[in-house]
Amino acid sequence: MDKINVAVIGVGNMGQHHARVYSELPNVNLVAVCDMDLERSSKLAKSHDCLAYDDYEKMLKENKIDIVSVVVPTFLHHKVACAVLALGSNVFLEKPIAVSLKEGKEIIATAKKNGKKLMIGHIERFNPAIQRLKELIEEGRIGNIISINIKRAGGLPPQIKNANVVIDLGIHDIDIANFLVSDFPTEVYGFKSKNLIDEQEDSAVILLKYKNSSAFIEVNWVTPVKVRTLDITGTKAFARVDYINQTIVLYENSYMHKPSRSYKDFDEFIAKFSATDEVKVGINKAEPLKCELESFVAAVANDTIPLVTGEEGYKALEVCLKI
Repeated sequence: MDKINVAVIGVGNMGQHHARVYSELPNVNLVAVCDMDLERSSKLAKSHDCLAYDDYEKMLKENKIDIVSVVVPTFLHHKVACAVLALGSNVFLEKPIAVSLKEGKEIIATAKKNGKKLMIGHIERFNPAIQRLKELIEEGRIGNIISINIKRAGGLPPQIKNANVVIDLGIHDIDIANFLVSDFPTEVYGFKSKNLIDEQEDSAVILLKYKNSSAFIEVNWVTPVKVRTLDITGTKAFARVDYINQTIVLYENSYMHKPSRSYKDFDEFIAKFSATDEVKVGINKAEPLKCELESFVAAVANDTIPLVTGEEGYKALEVCLKI
């Protein structure tokens, strides 16, 4: 199979990681990087032996590029993604899809009009712990999902972008909740506040009501320690996920799986119902960004639907904008 030609537009911190990962993939040829700061793109291009540009339209007209990672500030997503799609490349677009639902719709429509694939960079979908949790759900180990509780917290980011904590952090977990229950919320409630900074809300709590379950999400830039955890309660088990260490501890009630659930008295009920099997679930740890970009390369190469579609990215943004 011929190698997939790729390029990266926007080579700040995240864009540099895109370039690094692409350069490591065996079936990919990193053709070029582009940034309005030509000195920055030239320095990165030199380290990866590729071309450097400060004009992405010129880059696309001078080279055959199959995939472009668009890693520019969110307010530029619409302009850059639509231009790249119209020029004939498939687009991997970092989250959120856009600053508004109108712009999100136009990006999706442009991809369809030009027959190109669009994937939104909801990276936590590709955390091996989340992938394994989804497998446990599909295997029936969790049972019917009752509730999901997620905490994503830490200190202030190096610079405050044009997004509050819900758009910057909460959108990750809104998407994860949708992914785990395979549905979109019917009701959305939330509260956000400004605590340490005046520019943007730095703390929020979010409640999502689904048809048969619910999700509670807490996000902030206030907590002095980085926390990335998810607890899920089902009719058969409870699981605790650590995003950072990529671990899952599963707690199954061993007595619940037995054919008979009769009890002589309350003491026996307590003793048997409290009999819990703790299982540390095996996970093949990996870099989520590498898994994410590999999946989009495969979708383009094999002409399959990307694992996070434009429509799913749009839905996550829609929920955020209701809070």
